Amino acid sequence: MLKSDILKMAINNNVNIKRAKALLSNSWDEIYEDSPFVAKMSVNDVNLAKELDRNQVFKNVKIDFDDYKNVHNFVINNEKYMDELAKSALLADFQ
Repeated sequence: MLKSDILKMAINNNVNIKRAKALLSNSWDEIYEDSPFVAKMSVNDVNLAKELDRNQVFKNVKIDFDDYKNVHNFVINNEKYMDELAKSALLADFQ
């Protein structure tokens, strides 16, 4: 079950939800191209995306957090958009 603060963010279409959705749909490049000043993908984005995925909030999720190959490919393709802590958070379950 989603925590109340996450549910509130989702109802208000908060920017953090948009960032997590971009991560889940593997479309971070679209956010980045719209505004090159946008902050890189962070550990908070990863954690929120994982929480939304666990609760099946969005359909058509393109990343499988339980599949090393899938996560590794995601990291390789999006490394320029993420900070080191986000990369570590994505790969932590496989170390």
